[in-house]
Amino acid sequence: MFQSLPTAEPASTGSTHELADHTRVLVRPLLHTDRHELAVGYEHLSAEGRRLRFFTPPSRLSDADLEYLTNLDYHDHFAWAAFAIDEPGQPGIGVARYIRDPAHRDHAEVAVTVLDDYQRRGLGTLLLEMLAGEARRNGITTFVSHILWDNRELLEALSAAGARIEPEEPGVAWVALEIPPAESPTLISVLRSVLRALGRATREVLEPGAES
Repeated sequence: MFQSLPTAEPASTGSTHELADHTRVLVRPLLHTDRHELAVGYEHLSAEGRRLRFFTPPSRLSDADLEYLTNLDYHDHFAWAAFAIDEPGQPGIGVARYIRDPAHRDHAEVAVTVLDDYQRRGLGTLLLEMLAGEARRNGITTFVSHILWDNRELLEALSAAGARIEPEEPGVAWVALEIPPAESPTLISVLRSVLRALGRATREVLEPGAES
């Protein structure tokens, strides 16, 4: 199958971070050459993890899915990837991405996925904080996502954090939350509220062929 070549190179470079349990991770922009790593990582998500991140999860990522998720322009469609650098083969363990809304250029849909074995170590918060910084640099002021209406606890927490919540489709709410300034003392608490929602009840951005 013909695969289009990536049309842009990321301006950002990688950086090394230490998680709460002292696990060292390299975080860098996701590259087109990470297609295989992304496919393997998806297969390592638990069935429940897939269901919570993709309302109707595919059994595997297709070639079209992988092309869409890795052929980025790093402006309207950006993703950070995290790698466990002290493990054999330095496997990929997490991805955080935004995709700008073409109709509302200061809004972007956000998604964060961390492999089950690496959750609750602070990786998701780190990735989301870095994603927020990159989004601000590219003119995005608001993250949006889709959350199941039956998760009232998370919706109430996001509302308390200042999110705008509207019905979008049966059983699903559209949520928009302004990205706090980098120096804001509430940045981490707001991002953690977003992360709780993303980790437990949101639809991952997976729309091959959609405008990016």
